[in-house]
Amino acid sequence: MKIIRDVKKLSMKDKITATIGGYDGIHLGHQKIISKVVQKAKNNNTKSALITFKPLPKIYFAKKNFELLTIYKKMQILRGSKIDYMILLRFSDTLISMSSKDFVESILIKKLNISSLTVGHDFKFGYRQTGDVDYLKNYAEKGFFSLHIEEKHTLDDERISSSSIRDSILQNNFDKASKMLGRPYSVSGKIMHGDKRGSTIGFPTANIKLEPNVLLSGVYAVSTYINEKKYFAVANIGYRPTFDGEKYLFEAHIFDFSSSLYGERMEFDIISKIRDTRKFSGIEELKESINKDIKSAKEIFKLK
Repeated sequence: MKIIRDVKKLSMKDKITATIGGYDGIHLGHQKIISKVVQKAKNNNTKSALITFKPLPKIYFAKKNFELLTIYKKMQILRGSKIDYMILLRFSDTLISMSSKDFVESILIKKLNISSLTVGHDFKFGYRQTGDVDYLKNYAEKGFFSLHIEEKHTLDDERISSSSIRDSILQNNFDKASKMLGRPYSVSGKIMHGDKRGSTIGFPTANIKLEPNVLLSGVYAVSTYINEKKYFAVANIGYRPTFDGEKYLFEAHIFDFSSSLYGERMEFDIISKIRDTRKFSGIEELKESINKDIKSAKEIFKLK
């Protein structure tokens, strides 16, 4: 899979069978669409592409939203889908102010050489979202590209959507979120050096710097794989009001593991929330709470 981050000087020579959208989470509905696009490209002897935005429009306009996937994880999933191109459109003032006409003609047709386009039934684009499925139909009817409209996908009679997955995560319903995603909800990143405070009080942690828009906050039961072996852990996600209170971190105390992980990129599945973040009076109260958190996590995992 080739990744295109800048379309300013791009002039795609290959004919492209594409889908466009936020594709936040790449959930079960997204996966079905991507699979169809890949197959359609093979049938039409074209290249397949997923066109998306960075940052996502919802993140740009509504600061309380959060992305379900890091861009690294999104790329990892897409590489497994056998799609030929991932095209990242920078969601900036330039794109926001672009008319629907310019977006279709300058980007989709001229730069990306779209021959077939698949969109969701509620896809909108262009200045003040004046472009929609009906607008795209006009170009399809004139022969610029073929247009395929995907209706909503459901699971257990409920629409699969990124919004529903976000709500489930914030409501501590990780089972539902994982079912809609088709995999566990997780966070990932490179393990970095922390301030070693966990080690000094008997609870060493693996630390990852997260973007604040993850919007998870509290203590969670999590799991991860190290050298293909599954490990369980308790993790603090968010700010640390007892100490600095400014850094947004993921700190996981992994059970029965003591080796160094610095520099490793790791992924942690979020299983269940144990409690909210709180400020402690001092180290002893913090240690007492961590012991309770570990006990709660082990009960969730049915560990002795």
